[in-house]
Amino acid sequence: MLVSNHNTTEQTDSVPSPASKPSWCFGDLSAAELMPQLQRHLLDQDIKANWQLVWLNNDGRPVIGLLPKVSWSVYPNDEQSSSDLPNVYKVIKNCRDTAVNNADNSYASTTAYMSYLEWQEELIAYSNAQKANYNTSYINNEESPKPSYHHGLIGFIGYDIAAHELSPADRIELAMQPCASLAHYDIYLTPTAHADTGWTLKSHLTNDDASENTDNKSSDILINTLTSYLDELDRKLSDKYLNQPQFKDASNITPLVLSPRWRKLDYQQAFNLTQDYLQQGDCYQINLTQKWSGSLARENNDVQPTFSLINYLPTLHRNTKAPFAGYMSVDSNDGDYLNISSSFNADSNHFELLSCSPELFFTFTREIDTGKHSIRTKPIKGTMPRGVTNEQDDLYKQQLVDSEKDRAENVMIVDLLRNDLGKYAKIGSVKVPQLFAIESFSNVHHMVSTIIAELKADTHPLAVLFGSLPAGSITGTPKKRAVEIIAELESMPRGAYCGTMGYMNFDGSGQWNVLIRTLQANNSSNDSLNKERHINLWAGGGITVASDCDAEYQECLDKVGNLLSVLAQKT
Repeated sequence: MLVSNHNTTEQTDSVPSPASKPSWCFGDLSAAELMPQLQRHLLDQDIKANWQLVWLNNDGRPVIGLLPKVSWSVYPNDEQSSSDLPNVYKVIKNCRDTAVNNADNSYASTTAYMSYLEWQEELIAYSNAQKANYNTSYINNEESPKPSYHHGLIGFIGYDIAAHELSPADRIELAMQPCASLAHYDIYLTPTAHADTGWTLKSHLTNDDASENTDNKSSDILINTLTSYLDELDRKLSDKYLNQPQFKDASNITPLVLSPRWRKLDYQQAFNLTQDYLQQGDCYQINLTQKWSGSLARENNDVQPTFSLINYLPTLHRNTKAPFAGYMSVDSNDGDYLNISSSFNADSNHFELLSCSPELFFTFTREIDTGKHSIRTKPIKGTMPRGVTNEQDDLYKQQLVDSEKDRAENVMIVDLLRNDLGKYAKIGSVKVPQLFAIESFSNVHHMVSTIIAELKADTHPLAVLFGSLPAGSITGTPKKRAVEIIAELESMPRGAYCGTMGYMNFDGSGQWNVLIRTLQANNSSNDSLNKERHINLWAGGGITVASDCDAEYQECLDKVGNLLSVLAQKT
């Protein structure tokens, strides 16, 4: 529990509409630059608080979640022994209790064992209850082509758990890390409205967050304390004696060299086996990926500067400017906040996810007048590198435009997603307004198509999200057989890579990426004194009978080459 020494008397709103608190410039740092500073500062203030910072770039409408009200973290169930039972996962649920002033009892943690469907149903029930309890107060009435987070769930769902559910009989391996994590963020930072810079603290604290006997004093303490923390950080970052460039300079991070798991020959062998399956008619397309890995070692017993993946976020995002980038960290200690430090402490066993994704999976929108939900997806299939000169860049782009192979791959995935959405959409509403558009990013050109649909009235957007994973653009088609072949050829779990990260507001609007160009970090062992963290990064592409091995291998390098260079500080 946060204990306040803040003397402000501002009252937290007891109505469920978001209460906007003071705004801060934080030295005019970007969100990616702010995140490491914010994490370290909050830990310095209260290392026992359940800080679970999460950042979504959200195509230019960012959000930073601070302190979740409820979180669900899903892990593989080591005790699962009977194949006759449905797949059951270990779900750790943590609830913030602002009515309790004793720090040792401020979080209630429970562990349950449930199926993927049961967890999905619990999330939907929770979301519906939040919306129903406050009538229309949580519904956003802002007309905008770009959706934004205004109150709901934020987190990720990994590839492994979705592939495991798609083909349970194949017993697809799960990585020993969180399979998924979603949290209700009722306290978060958003950019200040009608201003070029700055952040505003938003909260949805209500009377149910405190007992009647406390008259909402605990909620006031929570917000006032957090406000005081942010005031102090703003002063530090705005100090005229502070050397601002140090916050934007990559020189204070340790070079991180990631090595490929496969040599070129290994990739060739996997490619040839993929071609065998394609020639036999098992699939029309298979997304074959490969892994780079390395270790991040802590130096001089420092807790944060060289041991956390978040410190690489500023330079990575500055290099990629990925529209659907994001970062989050998940604690792996069964929610025992009595005996451990925060999940951001390098000594705790925690999982980090840092995504530089350019790919949108789903955007869910809600019509203000009718309440109808619509969905848009933009699969990427087709890649060319950026050129060194403008002439070369234009040439590569035109080659992608003219590529019959990439068009064929793209249309296969479009058809797959149309079929996926057809299960949840109103009849006749699935449309493809744009095929084979070229979008350019820092290191590659991509071929992107757009699919839209209107959801059936009785379909919850979370059910669509869960039911459509993993994304067809990173599996192949048909999807079920593709994930089975992927598990065989890649011979190790992907973890969160190729899953999804994003948010779902309680009114059913939301936005989710595809977790490509994504780094994952785990402690090398459960030993809290271990001095290394294991880092991995993946890249791949869709293989068809028309694919060329050398070109596909080079495409993998094109996709992550800039990330590898930034991490190794070669740029």
